[in-house]
Amino acid sequence: MADLILDNIYLVLLLPLWLFLIIMLGRFFSVYVNKGVIYVLTLFSSLAGALLCGSALWKLDSGRILENEIPFLRIEDFVINIGIHADRAALIFALVLFLVSFAVQMFSISYMKDEKKSYRFYALLNLFNFSMAGLLFSPNLFQTYFFWELVSVISYLLIGFEYNKKEKSDSSRKVFIINRIGDTALISGIILSSYFLYSYSGNVNFTSLSFVDMNAISTILYAYAPTGLYLVICGLFIVAAAVKSAQFPFYTWLQDAMEAKLPVSALLHSATMVAAGVFILLRLLPFFTLAGVTLKIIVLIGLITAIICSICASSQNHPKKVLAYSTSAQLGLMFLAAGMLNIKAAVAFFAAHAFIKTLLFITLPDKEECWNYFSFILFLLGGLSLSGMFIAGMAAKEMIYLNLNPVVSVIFCIIAFLTAFYITRIALVTSHEYGLIKTMPDKIKTTAYILLIIMNIGLYWYLRTHVEYKVAEPFWAALTAWIVVYILYTKKAFWKVPVLYPLSYNGFYLDKFYSNTVVKLYDGFCSILNSLEVKVFSNYKPVIFCSKSLVKITGWIEKNIIEASVRMITITFKKISRLDMKAQSGNVQSYNAYAFIIVTLILSCLIIAYIIMLSYIGG
Repeated sequence: MADLILDNIYLVLLLPLWLFLIIMLGRFFSVYVNKGVIYVLTLFSSLAGALLCGSALWKLDSGRILENEIPFLRIEDFVINIGIHADRAALIFALVLFLVSFAVQMFSISYMKDEKKSYRFYALLNLFNFSMAGLLFSPNLFQTYFFWELVSVISYLLIGFEYNKKEKSDSSRKVFIINRIGDTALISGIILSSYFLYSYSGNVNFTSLSFVDMNAISTILYAYAPTGLYLVICGLFIVAAAVKSAQFPFYTWLQDAMEAKLPVSALLHSATMVAAGVFILLRLLPFFTLAGVTLKIIVLIGLITAIICSICASSQNHPKKVLAYSTSAQLGLMFLAAGMLNIKAAVAFFAAHAFIKTLLFITLPDKEECWNYFSFILFLLGGLSLSGMFIAGMAAKEMIYLNLNPVVSVIFCIIAFLTAFYITRIALVTSHEYGLIKTMPDKIKTTAYILLIIMNIGLYWYLRTHVEYKVAEPFWAALTAWIVVYILYTKKAFWKVPVLYPLSYNGFYLDKFYSNTVVKLYDGFCSILNSLEVKVFSNYKPVIFCSKSLVKITGWIEKNIIEASVRMITITFKKISRLDMKAQSGNVQSYNAYAFIIVTLILSCLIIAYIIMLSYIGG
């Protein structure tokens, strides 16, 4: 049974892709597909993916890797392979992906019930699962880049699902454009690494940048590449991860992603798009461990992001913006753990954050609706966990805290205090603004909530039984924050610090900097290029002469070659048609003769080709 599961792990990619094709081809060919069928198949796809990943994780021995590759692109001796690379890290990330997707898709059944084009929404959810699974199970960096881009494209489509609304369309474009920075950095790092290995490495197989050979690849690059080049490659990979995971100074795009619907926000902020940056860091740790300064940079990026985004979240009034800043801050803690080489803590907190953040998003009231008591209580429970005071969040955060030095420990406690502060504050402020009603959500939403609570408790139980940790200072810092917020709220004593409040409320003005300064610089650069084209190249006689010559040559080719070829083909087919009309005599004997002649010609060609092949092989 173990071999059956492990040998067919590729089904976690094929199932969501198969369902996407069923939905979209059905609509394309105007085949009616019942909504209930789409719901059942979508949930089955995520559940089957979770069961496959869970079973494979249970059966896979520590250190064992499932590797299966086939050549995809060959240029002389340079080969790029595609296939599956499944290790424990990929299986854990994929398991969390499909569990969260299952809960979000179940919630979406109720949330999207009045949406006319829900079929397109579910098709994109399935394609998103396929792209994320493809990224997680990629055997090399080239395939990773393909799915890295696909994840960005599908995220753009999900965020801009209601493309007829200008603000949502603009936000999706902005998210897509900012992510191009990270994509450019990633492909640049890949090309530099592969080119150097192809030119100077004795083993051409390393040029495909396979994850199995990543230790050897990083060692060769570190040993033979100039120090500056090696640091540039590492820097490009870090920038790619920072952009994808919305780290400083690129965290602004995550606020624009809040224009998406609640299920999309829950999916993007939990275990999918933003987690890709953390995953690529873990995959490329062999690069960073050889240059200690890069690990320090990763730690610094994580700490700066966690502090800045926690401060920004503390002054926001919209719950989705608070959770968006919170996502960047918590991912900063994952960067911190990865930079400290505390891999178990990074993965544990990734899973805990995914379950917690999904619960927080789907329990939010939508479009200023009243908040019911059941969802409000679950939001508070999720907030307790995210603060590090309850179930999975507490265990995972304490795992990170245990290996920190005194200075970083103090900063970590401050972040824990701020996390509890903004979560409690937004819960109280939102409930006061929207109001609370004594109603229960429908059964489908309630089921999704309960599933996420069970996932949190299950992860907490696993961490308690497999990992040692103790309740430490972050717990007490978070508890203090909850008490402080409650006192300030009851006394209506929230105040706006003169300098800090405008900075935090406006996200330290980074978004305005990008929107104004960077855009103006880009416009100025384009104006310079336009002036060069109009005033210099357009009046430069050699350029004009070459352009006119090319136009004349192109015109002659089009007239005397392309058009003549088209006329010749037309005349030829007309003659063939006339011969065919004459051949349609209605005489059976004539048809048999034609068939005999055609078969004879085909067999003769095959025999001649076979003889030529034999003579070529033999000689």
